[in-house]
Amino acid sequence: MVFAVSATETLVEAPTVLTIRETYSPPSATESNGRIVPMQHAPESKVDFGAEVYGIDLNDFTSADFDLISDALHRHKLLVFKEQPGMLRPQQQYRLTACFDPEEKTGGFAHGADPVLLTTEKGVTIYGLPNRPALNEQPQVHILGRGELPENYFDFPPGFAIKGIDHVNFHIPPHLPQEERDKGASRFYQWHWDGSLYDIPPPRVGCLLAVRTPKGPDVTVHWGDGTGRTMEIAPGATAMVAGSRALELLDDQMRQIVLHSRIEYAPHAFQWMSTARSAQLGHILETEEREMPLDQLRPWSKDKICAYPMVWTNPVTGQKSLQVHGQGAFKLYLKDKPDGEEMLVTDLKEVREFMHKVMSPVLSPENIYAHPHQEGDVILWYNRALWHSITEFPESYGPRIMHQCNIAASDHPSG
Repeated sequence: MVFAVSATETLVEAPTVLTIRETYSPPSATESNGRIVPMQHAPESKVDFGAEVYGIDLNDFTSADFDLISDALHRHKLLVFKEQPGMLRPQQQYRLTACFDPEEKTGGFAHGADPVLLTTEKGVTIYGLPNRPALNEQPQVHILGRGELPENYFDFPPGFAIKGIDHVNFHIPPHLPQEERDKGASRFYQWHWDGSLYDIPPPRVGCLLAVRTPKGPDVTVHWGDGTGRTMEIAPGATAMVAGSRALELLDDQMRQIVLHSRIEYAPHAFQWMSTARSAQLGHILETEEREMPLDQLRPWSKDKICAYPMVWTNPVTGQKSLQVHGQGAFKLYLKDKPDGEEMLVTDLKEVREFMHKVMSPVLSPENIYAHPHQEGDVILWYNRALWHSITEFPESYGPRIMHQCNIAASDHPSG
């Protein structure tokens, strides 16, 4: 999951030994004992993705297990691994994720090299950001969430706490009053797919291990867009929608446009947007001329700017998904047919009006699956077919500690 980072971050390359991928092949086996059970959603739901997986120990998966996992992931887009016999080890979480892209040989970090976060009293250097520290044991695995880590947690010092999100710091007002938030009022923070949006190809898959989950009643997510819409979800849930559903909901004219158009993302997009504010729904930025000027960003070059098709194709099923990142969008190259004349849109207000038109129809309760994380469970999602957003919950519910792994892909999306 991606967060706006501080404009003053200084990146320090982690030691080479921590960033080079070791070649890994799962032990061979002729047949997997895994079972794939498609999720059953409520009758009023329009969600058509997700499955639970039983019978596979991710700390000891075989090549046959992985073949089953890979096929199921491309077909169901989201897999939830239940009844794991032990907590998923960081090395295995990385290896599972890496198996989806055997052409990727560097073990690349999906968002670039981590800065030094701190040096402990024992002289251990820990990399990452306050809201995304890395595990030295496997630095492609980061800790997300909010709250204090368990005692004696890897190399972290006693009392170390993960910095959580706060929509007050990123969204335009009016904000939810603190007394309502303490009772369970919540927001979607940022609808996105994982990726740096500059230079580095976005991951093919994302993987989350639930270590600690908040305990308390469901929270109420408020749209904040004037519609009065709300949704009851589990505290700390990860909300998801399918890009295929987003494409399906567009009218014929708009669907033809997105099928043949591209988005150019801002250089160092998350530094660029770090001084801006989001719409309350978390899908686009407000146009207030608050973005960081391009000449104040870290050094960048035009050849590393990412411009992706708006629609990506599932390599296994052939299904097409609208995969757009509204907050990072910088320019649009619009066409309504393959040989049509391309129209360049550079005015940020117009760019965001377009992004709102194509993103907002799917962001409705019947299209959203909010995954209720259970401690010890692992979720794996196809990052090139789903959007997701984290959600806030009362601090009194306790910590949310998640291990996340996503790896820069060997290729950029090509449609």
